[in-house]
Amino acid sequence: MDTICLSLGGHVVFRKNGVNVNYIKKLLDAVKAYSKQYKFIIVVGGGYASRLYTQPARNIIKNNEVLDEIAIAITRINALIVKDIFSDLHTYPNVVTSLEELRAATKSSDVVLMGGLLPGMTTDAVAVLASEVVNSKKLINIGNGSYVYDKPPSQKGAKRLDSLDHARMVEIAARYDTREADASFIFDLFASKLAKRAGIEIWFINDRISELRLAIAGKQHHGTVVH
Repeated sequence: MDTICLSLGGHVVFRKNGVNVNYIKKLLDAVKAYSKQYKFIIVVGGGYASRLYTQPARNIIKNNEVLDEIAIAITRINALIVKDIFSDLHTYPNVVTSLEELRAATKSSDVVLMGGLLPGMTTDAVAVLASEVVNSKKLINIGNGSYVYDKPPSQKGAKRLDSLDHARMVEIAARYDTREADASFIFDLFASKLAKRAGIEIWFINDRISELRLAIAGKQHHGTVVH
């Protein structure tokens, strides 16, 4: 059975008003609908919950590695919440914390939850690595933006790209992914390079469940596909 990896933006899971339980339940229904065709790895980001901790912490903690460890802990808490709501599926009982554990988890379970892995690495990069480990060739990125642009969409003349190859994606990421705090590029440079190396398709979608269903099925959707 093939595996699809979902890179689930933390802001989709945890917003200013708390855990987005309604969305997670809809996500469960979508995954359940395809659970006989695919296994799923879901890598969850930190979102607003992460910023609640890391932004004030910057005033007293000057070591970025420590700040990253805090952010990783928050991603794993978010993943734990999703895992609990997914309990009626054949879901791995723990939030996976290493690629070695991931290999074993995907053999025994149909759905596996992960958060961050290492300081300095985004959950997008984790999702690509996870895909590569299990030989998955499809990654669905669920976030605020569903399209890649040739330059920041706020800039005049920015062109929306419905599809592009990995080389172009790496080129754009190299120009606009600053890796600074709160940088808003849709997919980071390291993750883009890893996806190119492994030949993993990236499907960008917004947080509409209807778009997720289309992307899982490989049908035309409102978003960019990198191939």
